[in-house]
Amino acid sequence: MPAFLNIHSESSGFGAVMKTIYLPSIYSLTPQMLNGLGVKCLFLDVDNTIKKYNDPDPNGKTKELIGKLHSAGVDIVLCSNNTKSSVKPFADKLGCKFVSFALKPSPLGMIRAQRKTRARHKEILLIGDQVFNDILAGKLFGIKTMLVDPIDRENEPSTVTARRKLFGFFERKIRGNRNLFKEGQK
Repeated sequence: MPAFLNIHSESSGFGAVMKTIYLPSIYSLTPQMLNGLGVKCLFLDVDNTIKKYNDPDPNGKTKELIGKLHSAGVDIVLCSNNTKSSVKPFADKLGCKFVSFALKPSPLGMIRAQRKTRARHKEILLIGDQVFNDILAGKLFGIKTMLVDPIDRENEPSTVTARRKLFGFFERKIRGNRNLFKEGQK
């Protein structure tokens, strides 16, 4: 059995989901990776995870990724702190469920997202580009988490840049988890 399968134990409790996976690009995510982690449902951050800030339309890579995951039976809920008027049209273009005004890092949006699925906690993976908003929301909700590099660091709002600097230590620690999908690694 590949060692990365042991990073999230089946037991309950806070320790069962403490390790955050790092994947440099959201676009290298595969259904096989998710299957190996026991994931049937994704909570995906939107801005700078699967689209650039202020970009109203999904790009070709995002459409391809979402299509591939949907075809594999993965349930996807877009989770954003943005308003419904911003998130709904984007989600509709991808055929995804969504939660707007998620209030991340509060787990309240994750509760709303789980109600849109039939997934159990141990079957959910939250993927995002920010430690403070995304990863912390997943940790507080008690689900698996994955940090990805932002799509466009140069055009981020200054508040996001400031949070990245404040939480840089944690981001660097998580980036050390980049080889969890290679067999034989602990």
